[in-house]
Amino acid sequence: MESLYETIPKSMRDLLLMAAEETRKANKIIAFSHIDADGISALAIISIMLEREEKEFEWKNIHQINSESIIQIKEEIIKYKPDLVIFSDFGTGQIELLKTHVSDIESVESIIILDHHLPSNNNTNTINQFEPSNIIEVNPWHHGLSGSYDLSGAGTAFLLALSVSSSNVDLSELAIVGATGDLQDYYGRGFTGINKEILQLGEATGYLEVVRDLTFFGIHTRPLPYLLQYATDPYLPGLTGAEEACYTFFQDRNIQIKSGDEWRTWVDLEPAEKQRAVQGIIQVLLEHYENPSVAQGIIGDTIVLTQRPPKTEMRSAMEFSTLLNACGRNRRPEVGVRVCMRNPEAFTEGTTLLQQHRANLASALRRLEDDGFKEMQGMYVVDDPQTPDTIIGIVIGMAQGSMIIPIDKPVVGVSTNTTEDSPLAKLSGRAHKQLVEIGVNLKEAFVEVANTLNQQNGTLIAEAGGHPMAAGAFIQKSHLSEFLALASEILSQQLEK
Repeated sequence: MESLYETIPKSMRDLLLMAAEETRKANKIIAFSHIDADGISALAIISIMLEREEKEFEWKNIHQINSESIIQIKEEIIKYKPDLVIFSDFGTGQIELLKTHVSDIESVESIIILDHHLPSNNNTNTINQFEPSNIIEVNPWHHGLSGSYDLSGAGTAFLLALSVSSSNVDLSELAIVGATGDLQDYYGRGFTGINKEILQLGEATGYLEVVRDLTFFGIHTRPLPYLLQYATDPYLPGLTGAEEACYTFFQDRNIQIKSGDEWRTWVDLEPAEKQRAVQGIIQVLLEHYENPSVAQGIIGDTIVLTQRPPKTEMRSAMEFSTLLNACGRNRRPEVGVRVCMRNPEAFTEGTTLLQQHRANLASALRRLEDDGFKEMQGMYVVDDPQTPDTIIGIVIGMAQGSMIIPIDKPVVGVSTNTTEDSPLAKLSGRAHKQLVEIGVNLKEAFVEVANTLNQQNGTLIAEAGGHPMAAGAFIQKSHLSEFLALASEILSQQLEK
């Protein structure tokens, strides 16, 4: 544990200690968090911590903090009358809204923000300098760390839980699930910074295990043929989507796909069987791709949650995060929180939501293949009125991963199928890691466009935030085409640089 604390800058440790003290002395607490895997994991960490401290508390997932939802948040707080309000996996980019609507609510003595997104003004050096005295904001960006790779929202929540009590060390597993869901392992290259320290702490205390293995999704749960049939990262020509070919693949390599009546999964294979299968996968890739580097990364570090049931989605950090995402994207994030808290009924419901999530994604990808996408200067655009705002970002990411959309430019997805029929359109952007490495920054582009439109119109037209490789925005539908045109210009300039 000492190694982890040494990794945390002193300025950040001081804020965590302040936040821990506020948590211990609070009588009544309400916690809000985002609906994705990172936000769900963060909220579960906070809830378990508060349960162990025997606090009176309530929790709620919110799709996003914006000028609409802040009114609902304020009403919830006034109704519950907490003396402490905790926001996790958002809050930094919405601090003005929190100052205006939350900080002066009569019952509220303090507010804790546990976030990892870039500040909206990109001023990463500001540490609570201009905030009301009752706001404690913990964000890695303020302390010389990256909120994209060094620490996630769940990781920040874990640091608070650990500061409250060292007995919360078991929550390291949820911190890593959240970071995995947020792609903080830098597209499979491994964790860095505080994330790496949390992972090592989880290993040392027996809650996590890092195993060198196939990095495909589903190695703990999918029957062998389906492991390859549904593989999209990388796309396997001749196998992805081809059920019979996947059966033949294993038969040709003398690998039994069943043990008695039970389907075998990848983790059931003997080392020699795995070796034959991996050699076969590499052969498929090298036969169909000119660049041999596409085969890199199919073997890597996989994270096993050793205290979770084997052969379930909870055993693997990757699959667990997808299960949580499925809950959130089907507008049932509270189910995901309860799954994290080991509620068996919630897990049953969560697996049903996961099936629905996969069906929704498959339908959206089929529509994309049929209807195509639009190419603009500096970006590709997917505008599908049927795809819900909760999954548009995942769809465009999968579309590039499975080569439906090229990766030489960022892709921007537009959804007008919004939660609770909002008058705002949801826009999600994804940029491949190679683009980020040469200077593409979606978060900067989206925020700049939002600020421009807001200034031009003298009112709130758009709100944006996120990370260089994955960002989002909410825009008044009447200004959507303007937003896309301006984003096209800025992203084009970034690519030229």
